[in-house]
Amino acid sequence: MKQALTVIEQSGISFEVIYVDGGSSDRSVDLVKTMLGKDTLIIEAKNTNIPEARNIVVKNAKGDYIVFWDSDILAPPSILLRMIRTELPIVAPEREDVYIRSEEEIEKFLNIVLHEKRINVQIVDVPYVVFSVTAFKKEVFERVGLFDERMTQAEDRDFGLRARCKGYKSYLLRGSVAYDINRRLKSDVPVMTPLRQYARGLLKKGVIYAFSPSPRHKRNMVFYGTLHALASTALFYHPIVATLEMVPLAFFTIKYGFRKGAEMWIKSLLLYTTMIFAKSIIIFKDICGVLEEI
Repeated sequence: MKQALTVIEQSGISFEVIYVDGGSSDRSVDLVKTMLGKDTLIIEAKNTNIPEARNIVVKNAKGDYIVFWDSDILAPPSILLRMIRTELPIVAPEREDVYIRSEEEIEKFLNIVLHEKRINVQIVDVPYVVFSVTAFKKEVFERVGLFDERMTQAEDRDFGLRARCKGYKSYLLRGSVAYDINRRLKSDVPVMTPLRQYARGLLKKGVIYAFSPSPRHKRNMVFYGTLHALASTALFYHPIVATLEMVPLAFFTIKYGFRKGAEMWIKSLLLYTTMIFAKSIIIFKDICGVLEEI
């Protein structure tokens, strides 16, 4: 990010840096001051979730463009200038999720982005972009509104779809890649988010994921739908078969241990059952109308 800001500065574009700290317990704030300069606006907002932090930035930003650079993202130094020069309302590079086990693996990806070869970037119109380093014209927020603070997941899909409903398209820079660096279990949002917070905005999450499901979402919807159907039928014929509903609990318990496994089972049961219900809604109603209602 520091090198990307240097590229922006050398181009003659003025900018400000806003860092929202959600209550870090390490040296994040000191590191930001050291790496990004003393003029960085640091806002301490303990216990904020991701959309709440994004809204703080929107309310405090003064420029014509707002760029969100998520804390776990590595991207080429040219990315900021490349996005801003498109003059598009919402634009982002492709995001590739990678899981690492050591600092050496982080260095490998850092070396990739710092030595990015000349690439041919194709600008593609997409329904929404998955956030990594994402640029917005500030006017988009003035027309569409802020991020839905209930959305502990999928706030990027939600905002992109709402923006599209208002006439602002999203664009992907195909060929330009940002890497989302994760550590298994420690970085996974569904795993780390407390159950009560995860359940916030559940119906809207279900609608959004049902409208734009990933291959994993599709598989799990079929799986849970089949389990529900078998269990419901079994109640009238072979009640013991209804215990099939507990198969995911066994899987999550093996993977995470009993306490976290039970929590993950409840989360998955809530999400995919809601998605199955939501699918029946969006078949008959326009997605823009549904998002406005919920």
